[in-house]
Amino acid sequence: MRDTKRKRAILAMLESHDERQFLEYGPAPYSATTIAAEIGGSTQSVARTLRGMLNEGLVFAVRDREEVWNTIARNFIPMPVTAYFSARTMHADIAAAQRWRDGAAARSDEAGQALMRAFSGQSQAPMLPLVTTKVS
Repeated sequence: MRDTKRKRAILAMLESHDERQFLEYGPAPYSATTIAAEIGGSTQSVARTLRGMLNEGLVFAVRDREEVWNTIARNFIPMPVTAYFSARTMHADIAAAQRWRDGAAARSDEAGQALMRAFSGQSQAPMLPLVTTKVS
């Protein structure tokens, strides 16, 4: 097994997830197209590297569905794709993906509230004024 820069980049993407990556691509598993978009290079070349890594036992392949642009339909349609997990972190990635999906409603509510504040000109949630009575 040769250790190449591309293999290290693929494993780094598959093994280290942060909120930015989840917001951009969603939780793992990732297809060759998604990995190529993140690390650079052509999809075909990344797919070839991933197949080699699969044979070496570095990654685990699963069938997944991904939104793919369809020119005839002029829209994205769900298509079956081969997607990959890192063999080292697959179980942790599956658990992280479930936690991410479980928190989707809360993130959506928070984003909606932030938009309402932004477009209403308020930087924070509205506060009611304090009512004071004058004692004589």
